[in-house]
Amino acid sequence: MDKWEYLVVRTFGGVVMTANGIEVGEMSGGQPMGEMLYEFLEARGPEGWEVVGMAGVREGSEIVLKRPFIEEEE
Repeated sequence: MDKWEYLVVRTFGGVVMTANGIEVGEMSGGQPMGEMLYEFLEARGPEGWEVVGMAGVREGSEIVLKRPFIEEEE
């Protein structure tokens, strides 16, 4: 059976604000500051992540990515 790991990203104004609940963007003067969603997704593709879902949430979006989970050998 396949195992997956997930990455949940929240955006505001096209800027990534959180990734798996960890703040990666910030608000400055009422404007979101940080990595643009397109750049964030472009960087995740080579790491094996793919978008599997998206929903609009309070002035932004929530995007779900997944990739195969690889257990590290000890």
